[in-house]
Amino acid sequence: MRKVKGRTDVKPDDEWYTPYDTARQVADWLAAHVPLDTPILCPADILPDGSEATIPQAARDAGFRSVRVTRDLPVDTFLPNWNKGELIFTNPPFSLLVPFRNFAAALGAKFCILSRPATMRNCWPIPALADRFISTEGKGVAAAWMQNIVDTSQPDPSEAIGNCLNCERKACPNNSMTGHLSPREDRPLYGWDTAVKNGTAGWHCREYTVNGKIHFARFLGEYK
Repeated sequence: MRKVKGRTDVKPDDEWYTPYDTARQVADWLAAHVPLDTPILCPADILPDGSEATIPQAARDAGFRSVRVTRDLPVDTFLPNWNKGELIFTNPPFSLLVPFRNFAAALGAKFCILSRPATMRNCWPIPALADRFISTEGKGVAAAWMQNIVDTSQPDPSEAIGNCLNCERKACPNNSMTGHLSPREDRPLYGWDTAVKNGTAGWHCREYTVNGKIHFARFLGEYK
């Protein structure tokens, strides 16, 4: 992962290289959940010296037989060289996570990427790698390996801070994340930390009201 030349919105903490051991753990997890003949695309894994980063090598070592490495960043709403059916496995610059999220949502791409907490939507962490990411420099980074292949969220009902069904509002008025009214449902609501720890699939609610007070909350699961 490296900064994209010419970008002005790349922050100083934008790039953190992945140690091989970490990349191999992720690759082994993928190998246990998708067929080894699944085509893999690594679109952010060319180092400044022109060599490959650790992720493509880890994917090959884990047994994947089709691993393609490109440098198709930055992205807008698509990756020019992405082929339908390819699983994207990469550690992208964090400043490009939102454009990547839009690309994945628009084209239905499967992915496994390193992400800032809660930046990606409708995806889940790899449980064994849900703790703080450690870069090749030994730097701890608030990030987790997120994927949209297997629902790994395991929320503890006892940690819920409320339930949509108990909200005093009749509906969520023009929810900014969904753009539509949502009826009250039996939907557990969790605080930000708990939602991130257990998986970020779902939306946040800014209208949850109990005893006349509005509480910020997240819930795990998609709107029906």
